Formats: sequence, structure tokens, C-alpha cells
Amino acid sequence: MNLSTLNVFRVATVKMGWLSERQGVLAQNIANADTPDYRAKDLKAPSFSKTMSNGNHNVKMVQTAKGHMIGLGNTMNSRLIKERDKDVYEVSPNDNAVIMEEQLIKISESSMNFKLASSIYSKNLSMFKMALNGTGR
Repeated sequence: MNLSTLNVFRVATVKMGWLSERQGVLAQNIANADTPDYRAKDLKAPSFSKTMSNGNHNVKMVQTAKGHMIGLGNTMNSRLIKERDKDVYEVSPNDNAVIMEEQLIKISESSMNFKLASSIYSKNLSMFKMALNGTGR
């Protein structure tokens, strides 16, 4: 069985790949913190909808028991707001625009997100192994 055909594994793999590349870019920003005229760079986050484009978007929620709520469908997209890029507000005398604190925060966030994505991947993989073994635990 090819796990990359399952959405949860594909999304986790894409996210972990992007986070790995982002760590490299952020490390370059820190390495060039004293380079004149250097501007900090970052990677654009992968689009969830593009990642899921191979999947089925027409999943219908079904009320299988009296206590279940009926699904509202895809109303979340109307509430999403696109975040704007912010201007660099701190520039050193040599015209370098790398703010170390921001870079360290981004590295920390990337590390936490990578741990989350790899945990999701491994937990789903262990559920598959459990189902195939038939042990029930």
C-alpha cells in the first residue's frame, strides 16, 4: 500500500518538507545577519487546498446517530482572511534588515510544527499497523 495516496500522509509529508526547507532559509538569514544590504527571506507556506487537490472535496457529513449534529458543509472558507506581509521596521546602519529575535521565533515555530506533523504521521502509521496486526492495542 502506498501511503502517499492517503491525504493525511500526503499533507504531513508536504508540511514536513516545507518546514525542512524553511529551516534552511531561516538559518541563512541568521548566517547573513551581519551582511550589508541583506534582507531576510522566508518561504511561502504551501496551500492546503492545492495539497488536497487530488483528494475528494465533496465529502458529505452524515448523521449516523440521534446525538450527532448535521454538518454545515464548507462555510469555513468565507471566514478566512489573508494575512498581509509586514514592512521591515528595523534596519541596521549597514542597511541589513535581519531581526534576530524574529528569526529565532520563526525557527522555534517551525520546529514545533515539524514535531506536530511528524507526530501526526507516526500516530496514523501506528494505527494502520495496529489494524493490520489485529491486536486491538
